[in-house]
Amino acid sequence: MKRIVVLLLVVFLSQVVSAQKEFTQFRSPKNVFYWKNKKPHEAYWQQDIFYNIKASVDDSTDIVTGNEELTYWNNSPDELNYVYFHLYANANTKDSYLADLYKNNNYHLKFGKYRGKNLGTEVTKMEVDGKQLKTELDNTILKVFLDKPLKSGDSITFNVDFKTYFDKEAIRNRMKLFNAGPYKHYDMVHWYPRISVYDKKFGWDTEQHMDHEFYGD
Repeated sequence: MKRIVVLLLVVFLSQVVSAQKEFTQFRSPKNVFYWKNKKPHEAYWQQDIFYNIKASVDDSTDIVTGNEELTYWNNSPDELNYVYFHLYANANTKDSYLADLYKNNNYHLKFGKYRGKNLGTEVTKMEVDGKQLKTELDNTILKVFLDKPLKSGDSITFNVDFKTYFDKEAIRNRMKLFNAGPYKHYDMVHWYPRISVYDKKFGWDTEQHMDHEFYGD
């Protein structure tokens, strides 16, 4: 019995270490799939992002509670004073811009207990180096003001606590909850705060989610 426990522990620890080094391996000069190793032209760049998310779903409340450590590399030539996050689940709430679009197209929407209270994804903590950052929320777009500018070539790690509320569908979306006998089945899509794209052509992508496809790094 002790041998089995030790073996499982070694396997588990090796998986944790592998996950922690995954971004290093991805950004390696030896990775033929990494964008820096196959640039279409010398001036090309894109941002690098690494998510480490720990989350659980309470099947008695249908609430996802999570913590997200997000490391963001500024590969652009610009200095960044703020970043943006997408909170896609907020589009499915009662007072969202998307709900207003549906109502103006004569859709009669019936919202559940969470979305009727405008609960989609709620960010309860947004920290860098233990310091809470100022934020501004506009429905599905969260603006985060950095404590100090993120210079070109530097990286930053955000520590984010969040909750996402599952509810019955009022507006068409890709998050589903099925009851199968005594069990529940969750389809989780875009249930976590997702940092916006910053690119050369458009700058920050701050488009509200209006039932269209997603643009992400």
